[in-house]
Amino acid sequence: MKKGFFVSLFLIMAVMLTACGPAKSEFYFASQTPNEDSSWVYWVVIEKKGDKVVDAEWNAFNIEGDANTTYKGLDKVEASKQGIYDMNSDLWWHEQAELVIDKFIESNGDVNDRIPAPAGVSITTDDFYTLAELALASDPVEAGDYKDGYHFTTLISDAKPSQSKAWWDPVKEEVVEPIDYNSHTFGSFVVVNGRIVLAYFNNVFYGYRAQLANGFIKTFDHDNDPETPALQLMAEYTSATPKLYKTKNQLGKSYGMTGASPIGKDYDEQAYAAGDYLIENQSFPEPNDNGDFEGVAGVTITASDFYDLWKLVPTK
Repeated sequence: MKKGFFVSLFLIMAVMLTACGPAKSEFYFASQTPNEDSSWVYWVVIEKKGDKVVDAEWNAFNIEGDANTTYKGLDKVEASKQGIYDMNSDLWWHEQAELVIDKFIESNGDVNDRIPAPAGVSITTDDFYTLAELALASDPVEAGDYKDGYHFTTLISDAKPSQSKAWWDPVKEEVVEPIDYNSHTFGSFVVVNGRIVLAYFNNVFYGYRAQLANGFIKTFDHDNDPETPALQLMAEYTSATPKLYKTKNQLGKSYGMTGASPIGKDYDEQAYAAGDYLIENQSFPEPNDNGDFEGVAGVTITASDFYDLWKLVPTK
């Protein structure tokens, strides 16, 4: 009787263990919200099995994309591994990030166990822990069909020669001559568990931030000559020279579309709206013959570039 009882008990336990199986991985994500003054935009991915943190990722993308001739669309980890992002310290950025992640995993995701930093870590870790806390407080990322990782896509092969407009510098009281550049659209995407969780669109467009009035860029008649066009009036600045921006998102309302837009939103706001739509729906509708999206709230600009960039994101 006893032998039969223990055999039955063993079989029941075996069935229960088989039914439970190993804990399934769940992934949690959080990212910073970019704005016109952003440079690197950080994100964190945390992998948990049951109640245990088993892995994490800390990385960032640069909002200038391949308009930044140093990083050319690389994420921060890859730029560090290639020796491009150089902090002139004993350890590269990605090596220091790995030490922070190791400590985080060892503490099983304790976001309050951040001081002291691991030996050799000189980078600021607040971004990591802030995002880790947000990630752990969110719902796990649902499964999707895209290839995990960071994906930078660009339409640089279709770049078109452009020239910025002349500007009036109100500090030096002189004309700032136009600048030649090539214009194209690019996108930065993060995929976790097969799902697009970050989608950022931007466009190469050289210019300076402008003084605005009622959604329109102010102009200045610098030579009192009605035969010559008035110049865009540069915003005040405090450094020795005004800052030249390379993308529409960095210019924000200084791109000059707000006043003329039917929805009163400049390029950056509409690009963010397109990214939000893609994250929620995981796909775009095909643009119409005019290159416009139909049914995508907050996007009235020509959107065929957004569609083409999304189609370049690899699937599994």
